[in-house]
This record gives sequence, structure tokens and C-alpha cells, in this order.
Amino acid sequence: MLPHSGPRSRTFREVAALGREAGLLAPVAGTTTRAEVAVLFDWNNWWGLEELWGLPRNDFSYVDTVMRHYRPLWEHHYAVDVVSTRSDLSPYKVLVVPNAYLVDDEGAAAVTEFARSGGTVVMSFFSGVVDACNRVRPDGYPGAFRRLIGAKIDEYWPARPGERFTVDFADGHTTTADWWREDIHLETGTAVATYADGLLKGRAAVVANEFGAGRVVYFATLLEQDAFDRVLIGELRAAGVENRFDGLPAHLECTVREDERHEYLFLLNHDAEASVGVPVEGDGTDLLTGLPASGEVTVPPLGAAVVRRARQA
Repeated sequence: MLPHSGPRSRTFREVAALGREAGLLAPVAGTTTRAEVAVLFDWNNWWGLEELWGLPRNDFSYVDTVMRHYRPLWEHHYAVDVVSTRSDLSPYKVLVVPNAYLVDDEGAAAVTEFARSGGTVVMSFFSGVVDACNRVRPDGYPGAFRRLIGAKIDEYWPARPGERFTVDFADGHTTTADWWREDIHLETGTAVATYADGLLKGRAAVVANEFGAGRVVYFATLLEQDAFDRVLIGELRAAGVENRFDGLPAHLECTVREDERHEYLFLLNHDAEASVGVPVEGDGTDLLTGLPASGEVTVPPLGAAVVRRARQA
């Protein structure tokens, strides 16, 4: 923590300031967060996607894929838990499943039961293909999730370098996709979007399926990011996921921790130039400054605030 430039350096001053702020946050000890959205991360699936050869393409990056699903949730200020297939999924309204190529029987059953019990599953392509021993599941692709997505996949169609295709949504939006396509035949599912050109013209690119008391949305291609984000966030809103920070800029990180008496609102401004005003209901105190915080809190560039306020009944 003490660099070669000595105790008058910026690095040392900021580390010392962080130590002082950590002491001011002692009341936060023992608090918890509450999320209604979970992102599935599976170590065995990571191994299956990246360490085995002979897949339709061998340039998968599981971490990049997971971040592509997580980032829009962070930018729209949704509280998110990262879970495994062994986690208790009952607290969540939406489960996001990125490229679950390798999934064991217990994991497949957990995702299926989550949807059957009323949850919304958002799943990306090349999922449910093999079991825990990397054996292709029977009954057609995607073996573990065919009934869940309400469709059968005849073939996987990785895109050629530079190949792009147009995707038309049923609501009138048009976007592009690349990298991957799947030749999907709908069973109980319906097309949210279809390919508008190429040999798969008219085939589903995004599928929605009502399953039990829940809903499943399946992406059969790599949509351009804005279009993917629009569908993902739309499903969260349709599922009734709470978002008290809707409308605040993406570069403002917002987290709430709480105990029986208080909630603690953490605000971190990642912008180096602009301040952000954040509405605050009721009366509170910024633990970092000791100043009252009510009505609105201004978070300076690269600054932070931690507002404590009484929990509402």
C-alpha cells in the first residue's frame, strides 16, 4: 500500500482515505442484499465450452458470454445474484442462463422446475446439449431443455467470418445478428423474432414458451447488444422485478443493503467528469460525510455516497 513514491503520493493518500471510510461503514456489518434476478454460472460448463474440441465452433468465451448477459442488468441497476445449479432458486423471479452447453441432470431439473413454478427463464443458444459426462443428450437438440423452450433444433449454424443476418421482431423492431444461428422448429413455443434473410429466412431467432406457471425466452442467435438488452430488460419488467433506480445513468452503480431497522444505499459514480443527482426518499444520513441526506444526494465524479435511512414499513 506504500508505493515507492512515498506517503505523499496519490496512491497512498487514496488508500489511507479508503481505510478511514471503511471505519465509517461499521454499521453496515451484518446487512444483506436482496435480488430478484439470478445469473447462472457453472464451472463445469465453462470447462465444457472452452477446454473441449470438436464443437460447432471452438472460440467460445464463457466469461465474455456471462458478462454480456450481466452487464445490461448492472447498467439498468438491477440487483443480481450469481448462482449455481445447486443454489436455492426460490427467491428469484428471473433466471438468466448463458450458453449452458453442459448441464447435469440435477441442473437441468432445477432450471425446469424454476420455470414450472412460475419463474421466467432467459436462455441463450447452444444450451442443454450434453450431460455431465459430455455425452450428447437424446431426443434431439437441446436435449435437456427441448420441452422447456418449446422447440427442436435440427442443426447448429455457426456464422462465417463477417457474416451478418437481419432479424425481424414481431413488434416491428429490426436488428442484426452474427456469430451463430440455429435451425429451430417450433413445437409449443412461438417466434418473438425471425430471420429475415438467408437460408433460415422465416425461422425463429428468438422463441418464447409458456411452461407450467412460468415463461421461457430462448435466443437462437447472437443479437446485436442493444436488441438483446431490450428483450432481456423487457422480460424483467414483465416478470415484475423491482427497480427503484430506473432512469439513473448507467455509470452510476447502485446497491442496497439492509437489516431489520435500516437500509444502506451505496452509490458509486464511475464517471470522471459529471456529478449525478440521486433522489432519496425520506430522511437519511451519508455515512461517509456525516451530513443529512434527503430529497436528493449529489455524487461527485468518481465519488461515492452511503446513505443510511430507516426502513419503510
